[in-house]
Amino acid sequence: MTTILTGLSFPLSLNFAPDGRIFFNEKNTGNVRVIQQNGSLLSTPFATISPIFTDGESGLLGIALDPSFTTNGYLYFYHTYRDSQSYTHGHIVRYTAAGNIGTSPTNIFDVVSGAPNTPPYHNGGYIKFGPDGKLYAQVGEFHEGSPAQDPPSTTGKMLRMNSDGSVPSDNPFPGSLVYALGIRNAFGFDFDASNDRLIATEAGPSSDDEINIIVKGGNYGWPTCLGVCHNPSFIDPIVNFNPVVTPTGIATVAPNVYYFGEWNTGNTGNLERLELSMNGSVVSMSQVYTQSGGIIGVEKGPNGKLYFTSPNGIYTYDIQSPVSPMPNSLSIILAITVSIIATAVLGYLAIRYRGRHSAQPVARTQQDP
Repeated sequence: MTTILTGLSFPLSLNFAPDGRIFFNEKNTGNVRVIQQNGSLLSTPFATISPIFTDGESGLLGIALDPSFTTNGYLYFYHTYRDSQSYTHGHIVRYTAAGNIGTSPTNIFDVVSGAPNTPPYHNGGYIKFGPDGKLYAQVGEFHEGSPAQDPPSTTGKMLRMNSDGSVPSDNPFPGSLVYALGIRNAFGFDFDASNDRLIATEAGPSSDDEINIIVKGGNYGWPTCLGVCHNPSFIDPIVNFNPVVTPTGIATVAPNVYYFGEWNTGNTGNLERLELSMNGSVVSMSQVYTQSGGIIGVEKGPNGKLYFTSPNGIYTYDIQSPVSPMPNSLSIILAITVSIIATAVLGYLAIRYRGRHSAQPVARTQQDP
């Protein structure tokens, strides 16, 4: 592990410009920051997103560079705000880079909670462009489970949109941004170009954290069921965690090989290495590093290193060589329950950023609703 920067203010998502700059967002300040090619942090933010609502898991959550960033300078940001009637919004805004300054903010997308004064959790907020040039966005269900099963609603969904926010003609539900539904509280995803796989993490309540392979038009069960549903209407996770670990960011590092972060209790978080077979069954999963404070964003950098964020810093990790499955090894069933030794003290210390109900570790003694 190598430290890039520490003393930061809750960095979340980060992205890499073709010229070597790193852009990252700060959850609570609304600031988008720039790390220069020489590794130094610019003192002046690229942009400060406003208005912004930062309670709990809310705030400035996602960042994505346009595939044509070199020519158009577009960066996209997902943030939350509350309107005058106390409804929570998830909002995507686009800025145009003029050097290291963001200009011309343009609204791309907005989603609103179904009721005012909803708890400030389950916002989603991770965004990324896919190999198809479309912008994908995880949107949580704003702590209201039922809309996740409602196809017209854009909460509790994986969304897919054109770069201007319009609906692609080949989306699974005509006229809708919805790409997949039944998603509770998801914090990271990535694409595996070797097999056209979209892999994503999802936090459960007090049980059944998941890693899912997201498919076009797929339904992932929430709130009807958790974990392995035994119901052909729903797609089961490829990994089902009990006890919970709060999986966060995930990055593809090689064909069928992924690294993902865990928030755990908020005091420490693990970096995990996951290898799948071509059909999506688990070949191996192992803990490779433990970070004080928890792990949030996880991305593969253009230099081949893995980058991850914690509440006060950005770090890199040298990726381990992929391991191929033995020819005669037994295939692990598609949906498995992984039993992990809890690092929390007795009484279930939960909460980790973007995991359940707090951006800071707190004692937890009851089930997450």
